[in-house]
Amino acid sequence: MDLDIPSREIKVSFKISFSLRAFVFYFVILATLSWFILDEAIERLNIALRKSAESVLVDTANLLATSLEQQLTDGSLDTWEIERLFDAVYQRKLNAQIYQVLKQEVDTEVYVTDREGKVVYDSTGVHTGEDFSTWRDVRLTLEGEYGARTSFRFDDQTEEDDEKIMVISAPIHLNQEIVGVVGVVKPIEILEMFLLDDSNQLKRYAIGLLALAMILGYLVSLSFTAATKKLAKFANEIAAGKKVRRPEFMDKRFSVLSNAIAHLRQQLDGKEYVEQYVHSLTHELKSPITAIQGSTELLREKLPEEERERFLNNIETSNIRMARLVDRMLSLARIEGQPEVTEPAVLDLEDTVALIVQERQTQLFERGLTVAQRHQGKGVVSGDRLLISQAIANLLDNAIEFGHPDSEINVLVEIEGEHCRVSVENRGENLDAFASEKAFDRFFSLPGAYRSTKSTGLGLSFVREIMALHHGKASIKNTEVGVVAHIEWPEKE
Repeated sequence: MDLDIPSREIKVSFKISFSLRAFVFYFVILATLSWFILDEAIERLNIALRKSAESVLVDTANLLATSLEQQLTDGSLDTWEIERLFDAVYQRKLNAQIYQVLKQEVDTEVYVTDREGKVVYDSTGVHTGEDFSTWRDVRLTLEGEYGARTSFRFDDQTEEDDEKIMVISAPIHLNQEIVGVVGVVKPIEILEMFLLDDSNQLKRYAIGLLALAMILGYLVSLSFTAATKKLAKFANEIAAGKKVRRPEFMDKRFSVLSNAIAHLRQQLDGKEYVEQYVHSLTHELKSPITAIQGSTELLREKLPEEERERFLNNIETSNIRMARLVDRMLSLARIEGQPEVTEPAVLDLEDTVALIVQERQTQLFERGLTVAQRHQGKGVVSGDRLLISQAIANLLDNAIEFGHPDSEINVLVEIEGEHCRVSVENRGENLDAFASEKAFDRFFSLPGAYRSTKSTGLGLSFVREIMALHHGKASIKNTEVGVVAHIEWPEKE
């Protein structure tokens, strides 16, 4: 039974990052340029070697031609001296280490022709008696021009890899008349050996430089990728409402972009911030305004003195609450609008906590509370001295409000290097689960059994913003005997 199963086209897409594409493009361009420059350099090196060899061969040919001119007798060529010379030199064993090439024998060859181009002497003994008048070097030299050629050594071996020779000829003069030609032959193979060695050296240098350029290009690519990731992280954290310090970049263009993102966020935050705060402030001020309005209307009537005093107290209490609410919101607004700590300083938390406790001796005495202060660890911590003091003070005030009378409040300062943690624990009722989650929300407050006025609900929110400004965090949780609140900065990775 055949099953008709509809086929589905599976598309697999590969997303290549911009930095990787730029790196690959850079590699292709650099490798192409390197190959082109290397090929051009080797070609120029080859030409330079041939020019150098040709210059030496010109000198040698003219030196031999001059020697033969001095041996001319009756207009006839006498090659006996040159024959004896080359027979002897071919017997010599050389040990010439020319850079990386070892030369062990003389490889230069010589032939001599008469005025007709017939070879009368060949140092190899192969071409004696042959007619060289058609060869370019001999023909041009006999015509009084510069004679030179590069050709295959053997007529029947004309493939690219077959042996080649370079020949430079010089005229032999007698009474201003050319009576013969001296040809100096140099195998191209020895030149190619030098060229190969130098080419390999150039290739090694080129590969090394290409590798170095690729490493540098890769590092630049990584730097670009890191900068874009840092910028993206900064934008995402700002979008999430986190307080983050604007990243610094070596490249001014990235700095300009990060400044633009931060400025845009400030502008957007400003509009949302005003709307949110106006709404929150309006909501929180309704109760005390209503209480003042009601008390004022009642005071217009004739009331017993006790009633009048009670309503006047209500007005005063509501007024104090509105003043505290406005002050708290102004402080909170200042912190939330501040992108980073502007005045960091080294903190002595032991003295700071002691001073805060001293300032609250009256409240502690009225409640019968005591404070046990402990300090653990070593290190140096920094931050805004005023803001950190306010954060610790808020935690202590909270502990005083909710702690059982005649109990102890524990304040523990733990320092580890540059990291600090301050814990304030009171003995009192545990928090409900929902209260633990909302404790740091703006305008959230619980009724305090030992509080004379209603809380603004901004104290712990203020603490959270201070910690966010210091790249730290604030938390609160139940213990076996009560509640402990923590602040720590900077937050560990």
